[in-house]
Amino acid sequence: MKRQIKVWTGRTFMVAAVIFAAHYWGMPLYRQYFTAKKAEVFVPTTTVKSGEFIVSFHEIGDLDAAKSVMVITRTGGKVIKLIKEGTIVKKGDELAILDTSDIVREIRNQQLAVKNADADVERAKEELRMLELSNATELAKQKADYEYNLNELTLAQAELEKKKKLAEKKLIPKDQVDQAEGQVRSKQLTVDKGDADLKLKEKDCASKVEQKKADVGKVVYAANIAKSNLEEAQEELQSGVITAPADGMVVLVRQWMGDSVRALQEGDGVRPRMGIFKLPDLSTMQVKANVGEADAPKVKVGLPVLIRMEAVPNRIFHGTIIEISSLATEGGNIWDNPNATPGRKNFEVTVSVKEVDPKVLKPGMTADVEFICEKLKNALSIPLETVIEKDGKTFVFVKDGKRWKKTPIVTGKYNSNFIVVEKGLKKGQVIALRDPTRTMDEQESGTSAPGRDESKKQSAPIPEAKK
Repeated sequence: MKRQIKVWTGRTFMVAAVIFAAHYWGMPLYRQYFTAKKAEVFVPTTTVKSGEFIVSFHEIGDLDAAKSVMVITRTGGKVIKLIKEGTIVKKGDELAILDTSDIVREIRNQQLAVKNADADVERAKEELRMLELSNATELAKQKADYEYNLNELTLAQAELEKKKKLAEKKLIPKDQVDQAEGQVRSKQLTVDKGDADLKLKEKDCASKVEQKKADVGKVVYAANIAKSNLEEAQEELQSGVITAPADGMVVLVRQWMGDSVRALQEGDGVRPRMGIFKLPDLSTMQVKANVGEADAPKVKVGLPVLIRMEAVPNRIFHGTIIEISSLATEGGNIWDNPNATPGRKNFEVTVSVKEVDPKVLKPGMTADVEFICEKLKNALSIPLETVIEKDGKTFVFVKDGKRWKKTPIVTGKYNSNFIVVEKGLKKGQVIALRDPTRTMDEQESGTSAPGRDESKKQSAPIPEAKK
């Protein structure tokens, strides 16, 4: 009997040990490997904030200098030396050097042309001087002949008068008077012809002198043209060294260079009157941004803005609106401007940057411009992504112990990231950053879990704020 009791006692103990082991180790293993797991859903949270709320909106703009000087070439040629873009220069600093070997050859040719032209001028002037001397000699000789003939006429007339008196007294025959009259007539003809020839000679000499003076004028003009060409070539030689007309930072102009739209490089050829550099004055910077017509009524001259540079993280710059375009323009082509929105009407807004920092602020930087429209004091605000709108009602999920409580709210003004809550929440309350009744996969795919009522799906668009 005692033996049977011992046997049953041992068996009972073994069964109890097996049951205990199965409960202690077997059940957890069973739950781990053989039962369906309930996935824990992580819900990110935030708290309701209280304080100053800034009503603003953001636009993307480009930083540039308020003042800029364009550097234009005076001559053409190949670039053999080029300053590095971004270099800060002073007025008169060397920017580029062009190959001037062709200009040097042209200067030599022009110098020879000037020399030949000067020789032509001297030769023409000497010919004019010799002509004037020759004319003077010929005119003097012809005048002497005229005066001689005139004197002979006077003597013949005196002899005629003398013979007429002698003939009246019957001292000489009458035929001698006739002979004397014939001589007077002959002398008169000679004098008249000499007078005509002298006047003709004077006109001829004057004409030849004027013609020669005209020839001199032509060669003098040609000489002046040659000298002018030489001076221009010498100026072109000097303009082969391109210098800065003002202080600023070197910015190469992007343009068609024969193979693509790009900046100038060493070895490229340039044309006369070609703009190759811009020298922005970095002491005064500004940002130009396009504001959509929906936001345009919110901006005005003098409105403060905050500026964040993509290339200068963790730093905020300050600015003021100084100009707003009067007419709207199309958004533009996204191929030309990645920030453009085709079909959108924009107003160009110019913002003056308060800070001056040439080492940091460079033209062409992308700027995120935050337009500060209004500041609200002691406002409750929450992130936009916490707000859910359905059936015209707006609500959030508030943490209530281990559960989430769906809480209706009334929203107010908003900015790019946050929205004001006018009713429904208190400062410090913990709220969900997404709908905790749906998994993240469901929210991202826009579907419900199997068996879930599709009519209970909730979306979370940005709500319409009260104006």
